[in-house]
Amino acid sequence: MHNWFGRRGKFVRGTIIAFALLLILLEWMARLLGGAVHWAIKQLGFTHFEEWMRGLPLWCVGPIVLAVVAGYFFLEMVQWALFGMHYYVLGALAHLLKWMIFPVMSYLWNLYGERLLIYRPVRWMYGLYMYLHVLIFDWVHRQEWYHKAMELKDRTVAASRERIAYLHRKLVQLARVLHRRRSLFARARRLNRARHR
Repeated sequence: MHNWFGRRGKFVRGTIIAFALLLILLEWMARLLGGAVHWAIKQLGFTHFEEWMRGLPLWCVGPIVLAVVAGYFFLEMVQWALFGMHYYVLGALAHLLKWMIFPVMSYLWNLYGERLLIYRPVRWMYGLYMYLHVLIFDWVHRQEWYHKAMELKDRTVAASRERIAYLHRKLVQLARVLHRRRSLFARARRLNRARHR
């Protein structure tokens, strides 16, 4: 492991680690935002629209996917055109919109994935993706730096939970103190009113 490709081993290992982490990050983001799209549709009351989408025949899925992919490449060209014209803010906005294509694709896969697997090319591509996914994740999980990162994450989560619990106790104490003060002020006002009567 320490002598991959001779003297350039560190560079190759670093490139593979960066590529693996990028794929993992993209997958997490796509799943998270895909779930956010589903949650937003549910909260906005568009469940009938989602049911209508699920009921579409499979020959409608291809044009939808092609439209989404075309939108991705269109935003890619618009992004670089805006950067070339020195409209950096608009270019950054187009870049962010371009990344929103991934959760849309994830949402479409959640809608039609099981039905699309009946086609051999889709099933082959999905199998290749899952093979690379398992290969990368297994390799990452065997690395020492991954275990250190997980330990750091666990310590950070534990410390954050302790801090949140401490802040919660302080807020509860503060709420009790404020409630007692309001009660004392209310009693004082009632006593003043009784004296004036």
